[in-house]
Amino acid sequence: MRENQQLRAKALLKKYLEGNCTEQEKVWVEEWYLTLQEDVQEIQDEEAITDLSVLKDRLAEIPKRKIVPITYIRSIAAAVLLLLTVGVLWTKKVTDNSQIVDVSQVQDILPGSNKATLTLEGEEGIELSGQQDGLITDGTAIMYPDGTTIKQVENVKMATLSTPIAGQYQLTLPDGTKAWLNAQSSIRYPTTFIGAERLVSVTGEVYFEVARNTKQPFIVRSDRQEIKVLGTSFNINAYDGQVLTTLTEGSLQVNAIDTEHRVILIPGQQASVSDAKSIIVKKVDIEEVSSWKEGLYIINDEQLNHYAKKIERWYDVEIDMKKHGNKHLSAIIPRDAKLSEVLQAITLKTGVEFKVEGRRVAAEE
Repeated sequence: MRENQQLRAKALLKKYLEGNCTEQEKVWVEEWYLTLQEDVQEIQDEEAITDLSVLKDRLAEIPKRKIVPITYIRSIAAAVLLLLTVGVLWTKKVTDNSQIVDVSQVQDILPGSNKATLTLEGEEGIELSGQQDGLITDGTAIMYPDGTTIKQVENVKMATLSTPIAGQYQLTLPDGTKAWLNAQSSIRYPTTFIGAERLVSVTGEVYFEVARNTKQPFIVRSDRQEIKVLGTSFNINAYDGQVLTTLTEGSLQVNAIDTEHRVILIPGQQASVSDAKSIIVKKVDIEEVSSWKEGLYIINDEQLNHYAKKIERWYDVEIDMKKHGNKHLSAIIPRDAKLSEVLQAITLKTGVEFKVEGRRVAAEE
């Protein structure tokens, strides 16, 4: 079976070298090659080794940090999972006796979906429709995008939109600002913005596209920090003991609440506020950080322990990476993939195998 898988994978590489690939296949082969490490172990096949050498020469002019147009991202991810089901030619430091996870033998757990609860101040929570992907608050009512009214709002009230484990939802605020909530996240906001500022509070991970209003700054409060913007796009991740704010477009000011420390970010920068109460700024790949909003996980040299936390939140499972937690993974994985497909992707890229019992996943020793 493994031999047949390798033959089919080798055929795709040969197709690329002969110039017969579709645009989707061509983009995937190039992007897959760019994620390989210099010390990749090759299979013992002279023809495959020759083809890899030709591919290396052909792609020599492509920069290591090539940026893929967002329009290609979904097709790349689809091709990744397609190729993973038939096997790949090379894996990083896989031992000769390693085994591929057989998808048919792993319990399938479905990914997260549109799930959220809306709670107005002093009222019972409302479970929102999973058939809808968002809410719109226009100052007088809260409704679904198709126009179905959920709640009439006569006076200004504080509202909280929250997602559970394996849930996500979108929100359009009264000023037109758009917010995307990842799993285990929340946003608290007024049904109408009044006063000198537009103030919201968030937990978990939320991506914002803020409507510009120079007369009424947009303020986002989260654990340990406050962000002040006029109009911009950015991602806040406040999951694991630190708050990461990544700027996609425009500019914003990040303030550490317990100190006077503040920084101004430019696009591509990420501010980190931790227990130390200081702000550390570094440059990051904004497509990787915000890819979850587009229905993907773009993973670039990420530790398995870190990626495991994302899997836990999105699939409502517990994962123990055991001694493999410090191994690194590079991949593009759709968020609508089944858990078995995600585990197979990790196995093929790292050699780590998994055992699934109920909703508990453990790496093999």
